[in-house]
Amino acid sequence: MKKILPILAVFILVLSGLGAVAVTESDEKLLNEESVLLSAPIFKKEDSYLTVDFKEATSMLLDTGKPMLPVVTKVYTFPLGTKIDDVAVTFSEINQQVLSKKIMPSPEPVPLLASEMESIKLSKDIIDENVYSSSELYPEERYVVRKGVGLEDNDHVIYLTVRCYPVQYAPLENTIYVANSIDIDVKYQPPKNPVIFPDIYDMVIITPEKFETQLQALVTHKNAMGIETTVKTVEDIYSEYSGRDDPEDIKLFIKDAIEDWGIDYVLLFGGRKGQSLGWDLPERVTNNADINPTYPEPGYASDLYYADIYKLDGNITVFDDWDSNGNDVFAEFKGLYKDVMDFYPDVHIGRIPLRYSSEVDRVINKIITYETTADDSWFKKAVFIGGDTSPSPDSYYEGEIENQVAIDWLEGIGFSIEKLWASLGTLNGVSDVISAYNDGAGILFFAGHGNPSSWSTHPPHEHSWITGFKIFDAWKLRNGDKTPFVYVGGCHNAMFNVTLSNILVGIKRDGFLSFFGLGEGATSRFYYYEWVPHDWCSVQVLRKGGGAIASIGYSALGYGISGPGTTGVYSGFLDTQHFNAYANQSKEIVGEMHSQAITDYINIVGGVNDDNIDRKTIDCSILIGDPSLKLGGY
Repeated sequence: MKKILPILAVFILVLSGLGAVAVTESDEKLLNEESVLLSAPIFKKEDSYLTVDFKEATSMLLDTGKPMLPVVTKVYTFPLGTKIDDVAVTFSEINQQVLSKKIMPSPEPVPLLASEMESIKLSKDIIDENVYSSSELYPEERYVVRKGVGLEDNDHVIYLTVRCYPVQYAPLENTIYVANSIDIDVKYQPPKNPVIFPDIYDMVIITPEKFETQLQALVTHKNAMGIETTVKTVEDIYSEYSGRDDPEDIKLFIKDAIEDWGIDYVLLFGGRKGQSLGWDLPERVTNNADINPTYPEPGYASDLYYADIYKLDGNITVFDDWDSNGNDVFAEFKGLYKDVMDFYPDVHIGRIPLRYSSEVDRVINKIITYETTADDSWFKKAVFIGGDTSPSPDSYYEGEIENQVAIDWLEGIGFSIEKLWASLGTLNGVSDVISAYNDGAGILFFAGHGNPSSWSTHPPHEHSWITGFKIFDAWKLRNGDKTPFVYVGGCHNAMFNVTLSNILVGIKRDGFLSFFGLGEGATSRFYYYEWVPHDWCSVQVLRKGGGAIASIGYSALGYGISGPGTTGVYSGFLDTQHFNAYANQSKEIVGEMHSQAITDYINIVGGVNDDNIDRKTIDCSILIGDPSLKLGGY
């Protein structure tokens, strides 16, 4: 329940306007000091290479073909309006050590497609000769500093991340230089008058006016649960704002809703207009060029655009329009043209991409029933579905490795576990998943390959397919009110912009025979399944008489790697981090769990403004569902 805002705080906000967060700097200069003592490095043999790690490491430096090295990241938060004057990092007592084998190179990222045409084999033998044949230290810089604006426990804060490399490697000499300790000093000035947002509403539901009347039942329920909620129609937004396009109008409204009402959650209630190419509630398409030989993808839908409202310009908080170079091309990453974005969520965003009035009451009734009747007799059961995502002779079954990380966390908070694993022989096809689904469970975690219509994986060391669930099997879901939260690692499972109209688009673009995979040089785009009536995640959330209560997946190509870094980057990190946020960071609200996982990726993995796959991993992650939903209900 929201607190009443002091009149003085309202007055401050009215004066500042928050076009840029203007606050008076304090004369007080403060110093934050931290010293990190490092234990002895841990070496392991991997094939003909060595890996090196520390127990204090928070992640690995994983750049394709370059040495895998440990990273120690420290994250600091400050009140909005704080001025960061200086960050000094010192590495002490550098020890030199000659190695018996080369440091293992980082494997290449592989798209997690589920396609009849997909036969990608993962290579861990790509070596960047420019690095491995050099005497220069890698990495060249010992630390990287990043600042941004995001959320910590629903408070807007400035994030300062200091990413440290305690090991530098001279590959030609096969010598490492290891620090014994890291000292971090941060000089800053706190604001005299910290920014305080009003406490009027917790959530705003943005929707086309045709759904507005039906939504009152959800508003009433949310208010009764202590989530003060209001509705805003897209028609009203378009009449009140004059951004460069419809998505920017909506984002400008969300900014005002934060500053005028203090909202924490935004539910985008709508998507395509039926099966047309038009929109009731539009997507923001990125321009992050991914020239993948199997599935070239120059852009994709990103709802993170609507959540990332602010960025820092120096020490001033301003609106982040995702067009930093000002050329009217949003979220651009192509050649020399790269927009620099903040990426931290400033609200918790979710979308229910329904298209028809007949779907509205169904979804609302599921949410109300779940939050008022769910109990631990079925919610405290979790089902994990995985296999050998990228088959190779090694013993790394990537999907099962991801599953196990989450299993360890959920078992620690009292969940019972069911494993549908290819290696155990418990995952053989769709019927195994349907059976587990219908028995009742609170959480399902799929880790493998996907497309808009299905999820699949491989048996150990084999390139044959095991299909786990297809949208055409949704009618078999008869789990009633025992509706789980479903997380899926794979490509395109949350591609909510699919539509039957894409059949006509594909025929017009490629020709009839080529689109359907017939004739020489066929594109076979039919088998990308962009023409299905709803995506894999949405089908389960919109299912009547069962299905899921919410689902998180990717709207675009997801990527993973094999080997010891499987859960250290790309989808392997983001997928598992959602369960870390829930089990270890007390994020029981699904939107908060999603935002925290993205925030942790930015803070711990980094690279989101330097690497197109890092940024793609977070900005194509889509929550299909109510972002204010409490997992397990009330």
